[in-house]
Amino acid sequence: MVIPAMMAGVEEVEVVVAHHERATLRVGDVFLKIDADQTRTDVEVEAMAIAPVPTPEILWRKPPALALAALPGTALGRLGEPSTASPAAWAAAGAAARTLHDAPLPPWPGRSPGELASHLDGECEWLVANDVLPTDVVTRNRQLAETALRPWTPVFIHGDLQVDHVFVAGDEVSGGSYSPPEEPHPSRVTGVVGTSPR
Repeated sequence: MVIPAMMAGVEEVEVVVAHHERATLRVGDVFLKIDADQTRTDVEVEAMAIAPVPTPEILWRKPPALALAALPGTALGRLGEPSTASPAAWAAAGAAARTLHDAPLPPWPGRSPGELASHLDGECEWLVANDVLPTDVVTRNRQLAETALRPWTPVFIHGDLQVDHVFVAGDEVSGGSYSPPEEPHPSRVTGVVGTSPR
């Protein structure tokens, strides 16, 4: 589906993320997300609709594509660089995260610690069987992962929360994103994941 009004004046299409399951393209101020798993897209769309925090506008959806408007503002910060955001913007980001965590859980279940551990074990076995990493490195890091796999209280979270995925306009949060550092970005609010008890 091509929408001429949105495409006018666009000089390039940027591949933001691309792998065997999904791709995200930036076309001007529109992000096109193409996903092989429409269930994953369904969950993302529903999560953005019920999240009590700013998310991008969904411009249109025609499976397998989802078009999102770019978010206004700038990233709260960049990994490895000093942040230029104000203390009030940081406080607003913290308040937005707390608002999301305090919201009622989405209707779909998150993965249990057992499911995550099973998946991680399979990945570790593959790394060792294919000589990607030394066994002692995989074993040590798998042991470290146990701290993240302890029992938790489920909460509604951003699926990829990090400093360059939170956008602010002045001292207000304008939305969350998951893309590599290029402003503005689409959002990814995905649902239930566990955190340690508060």
